[in-house]
Amino acid sequence: MLHLYDTATQKIRLLEQRISGQLSIYLCGPTVYGPPHIGHGRATLVYDILRRYMEWTGVQVRLVSNVTDIDDKIIDRAEREKRSWIEIAKKCESVWFDSMSRLDVLRPTDVPHATEYVVQIVSLISDLVKKDAAYKTDDGIYMSTSVVKDYGLLAHQSIDEMIAGAGERTVFGAEQKRHPADFVLWKFSKHGEPAWPSPWGEGRPGWHSECVVMSLELLGEGF
Repeated sequence: MLHLYDTATQKIRLLEQRISGQLSIYLCGPTVYGPPHIGHGRATLVYDILRRYMEWTGVQVRLVSNVTDIDDKIIDRAEREKRSWIEIAKKCESVWFDSMSRLDVLRPTDVPHATEYVVQIVSLISDLVKKDAAYKTDDGIYMSTSVVKDYGLLAHQSIDEMIAGAGERTVFGAEQKRHPADFVLWKFSKHGEPAWPSPWGEGRPGWHSECVVMSLELLGEGF
């Protein structure tokens, strides 16, 4: 039996399986705008070791690790180098998996891409807007963190404590955000940037909405 440290409860707990003999893992993957660094390698290795151990014990592991293939940094690099953002994303993704292979990291069982789930992401954000858990500003749709029960649970801090700990950092969009901790779910695109349709205007998804949708789509509710 394997015991792991549970960040939420700050205790070492038995790893319980929802379905006996099966384990699902969602690992936040790369934003493919440049080569990976040592921190990426460390994080990926941790979950690779966990996966290998569980498979060694006879457990069937499904490890989902996404690729954020559209992002401000990808667009910025494409503009600087006068190249397609798609070309940048594909090249950097290839470099990522080649680098992980050199570390002897197994390829994830599933590698979903953010651009493949835009329709589902828009649907999720629409549901949040209807519940007043998300709202529109001039530059996008933001998550209203103040309506989320136990937000900050993993950090064991309240929202205000986390904001205070950030010091004098600039808070982008602060003049329209309901709370400085609110984060973007959908970012409106500028003229000439890659964009997808939505009820609020053309744009692209934010990191958090991507991961929520892809984990739900591939690993199911309650994961």
